[in-house]
Amino acid sequence: MTRSAVEERMHEALYRRPDGVYLNSAAEGLFLRSHVDAIQRYTDCKAKGSVGRGELSVIEERSRDLFAELLGVSSADVAFIASTSRGLDIAIKSIDWQPGDVIVLADSEFPSALFSATLLEREGVVVRTVPYRDGAVHESDLVAAIDDRTRLVVVSLVSFKTGQRMDVARIVEGAHAHGALVFVDAVQAVGAVETGTDGADFVCAATFKWMLGVHGLAGLYVNPSSSEQMRAPYVGYRSVTELFPADMHDFDLHTDARRFEEGMPNLLGVSILESALTLIRELGIREIEAHNLALVERLRSGLRSLDTPMLCPDDSTRRGSIVAFETPHFDEIARHLDRLGTTVWARDGRVRVAPHSYNTEADIDTFLQQFSDFVPGRG
Repeated sequence: MTRSAVEERMHEALYRRPDGVYLNSAAEGLFLRSHVDAIQRYTDCKAKGSVGRGELSVIEERSRDLFAELLGVSSADVAFIASTSRGLDIAIKSIDWQPGDVIVLADSEFPSALFSATLLEREGVVVRTVPYRDGAVHESDLVAAIDDRTRLVVVSLVSFKTGQRMDVARIVEGAHAHGALVFVDAVQAVGAVETGTDGADFVCAATFKWMLGVHGLAGLYVNPSSSEQMRAPYVGYRSVTELFPADMHDFDLHTDARRFEEGMPNLLGVSILESALTLIRELGIREIEAHNLALVERLRSGLRSLDTPMLCPDDSTRRGSIVAFETPHFDEIARHLDRLGTTVWARDGRVRVAPHSYNTEADIDTFLQQFSDFVPGRG
């Protein structure tokens, strides 16, 4: 499917085209027309009470298969949970931490990862944060921070802050050499660019951004070869092989990713995810990535012509569908663009622009023109 065909098909699929130019998919993806049918299908099942669970189970397994296909893994290694943060919590609680153990992560990780590390630090775990420099995190810096006391390395496949795409395989190799597990936050990658696991122990992504799903649902991949290193972080009725064993004190957890599921999943969200991932499969994730990165390159070229220094190295093989730059005028720029009908993300001293498959070259050109007209102090 060509780039223009991706745009055309996506425009047909949108439930409602946003007013103006929407360039904030790294925060929130748009809603699809087919989701209305998915909601109705869920409603019809729910109206049947427990009788409707069978059909919902079929939808759930289809969604699981589609998510697993995006990562190139077996559906048995995928669990549905509530959020990316919950996925990190699972990874952390799967480890029997001892005082002096080490967790390694970049200082540019999403705040919830840094918050989680701080909680561990209060229990005597050493938090080793690697600074990002020259607008990027360097894999060599992360690997150098790993030692034999390291139990977990946390890394974003695509940085929410800079748009940098990490070489996860290199980090996994360095971590596994010391017996450490690797958790990959892939929320800014899955659905936007081709994504694999690269041998990581956990890969997690919420569905409401690039996958065009809704809130309260995430896919979690768990590497089956790493399960012996993990303790059970909790037990729910979907975690066990038999809900009513002869001895309630003698139960068995599933050996695959189902051991990390708790109670009933967000089946409404699962139904919508099945709708979204069906479209992504139809369009082709390679075609979506090519479309997105072409827009990113057009955006970066335009910003370079406006003498705007960007975060993330100028290397097309190391980027997701995010472009960000630092500026003390981020609030003013956001207000200026908002008045003109263009939506971007602007917080924490940065402006972040995130095009997806429903965006066009004209959207990028509109943003660049509006941004070029910005005058500090009048935003």
